[in-house]
Amino acid sequence: MPHTKPLLISILACIFSFGPLTVQADQAYQIMKVKRELIPLTIDIAGTVAARKTVQLTAQIPGRIKRIAGQEGDRFSRGNELISIDDSALRAKLDAAVAQRDAALASMRNANVQLYREVRSPQSTAGSAAPGGMGMPSMMDQAFTNPMQNMMGMRNRGAERHSDVVNRQTQVAQANTQYKQAEAQIKEIQASLRDARSIAPFNGVIESVNVEVGDTVQPGQQLLVYSETSGFQVLTDVPVRLRPGLSEGMSLEVRLDGADPVIYARISRIFPVADRTQHTVHFELDLPGNTVTTVGQYAEVSVPDLSTRQNSNLVIPNSAVRKKGGLPLVFVVDAKGFTKLRVVRLGEAANAGNTVVLSGIREGDLLINNPPPGLRAGTQVMAPAESAQAPNNNQ
Repeated sequence: MPHTKPLLISILACIFSFGPLTVQADQAYQIMKVKRELIPLTIDIAGTVAARKTVQLTAQIPGRIKRIAGQEGDRFSRGNELISIDDSALRAKLDAAVAQRDAALASMRNANVQLYREVRSPQSTAGSAAPGGMGMPSMMDQAFTNPMQNMMGMRNRGAERHSDVVNRQTQVAQANTQYKQAEAQIKEIQASLRDARSIAPFNGVIESVNVEVGDTVQPGQQLLVYSETSGFQVLTDVPVRLRPGLSEGMSLEVRLDGADPVIYARISRIFPVADRTQHTVHFELDLPGNTVTTVGQYAEVSVPDLSTRQNSNLVIPNSAVRKKGGLPLVFVVDAKGFTKLRVVRLGEAANAGNTVVLSGIREGDLLINNPPPGLRAGTQVMAPAESAQAPNNNQ
């Protein structure tokens, strides 16, 4: 009993300190009815802050590191060269491939000329070279011997000419193939030359560098990690039983390590398949753009647990609560439209801007939200007929 007297004295002092009764019926007030709401149980899940977009640049060709554009924390624009590998050997191969292409082009021109000559001046009809003079023996062969051999079936001049033409056409095709092979080799070397340079795919910052100038690298070896810093995400894994309470676009409470205020982050992606060993589902939350954080920072995400039974609680806005002498007070409106002060006992935060009330008011009571400065107990804020639907306020 002695312990309750100081509390009663404090409550009475808080109530009567608001002064005598006044009438302010001409002023507009935000009057709301106390209701019960289902407050879902939440479980805090550990997460990690990460950049919204991160790429790991790896070596595509073997070679020696020639240049690194910066170090950890340096910012670059899209298209800037981040790291390069010595390409002197590739450029030597490119020069050799260009020379092979030029030689193939010359062979292709010669083959076309020889084919044209075979068509216009067939070698199969030419006689053997005669020693001096007017070449009379050759002329006799062309005029009498060759036709007689062809007539007697000893030779077939048409087949010989066809064979010569096909031979020239084959030479043309071979020269054309050599030219295409040289062109393909040049394109392959040029692609390797492009792979010798790692280009920034977007505006961002170097997160980590894993090599030094002069290091010898092999294809697939990680060179550096490059991240976009225009926005951050929280990556976390939740138990499968909590998955039904989550959906893309849903906002969840996030607490960053070392930061007091609660941040509301939106779920941007939920992986469709659960981890078979951990039995968890991976999902990503986008932090607001003005969030001050860094990659790798620890975070806690409050995830609703729909698998547990939910209890209904009285919920009021935080803006309806006023404190006097350390006691939380609210203005209620009775059946006659007059304000009364009630001391309430508050519970945990319900959701954005709301708090659970454990005692002090009842469901259906009328409260004044955002009470203006100077409002006192006993002020008439509404007509009696308007407050007649709140019978509990008389108590």
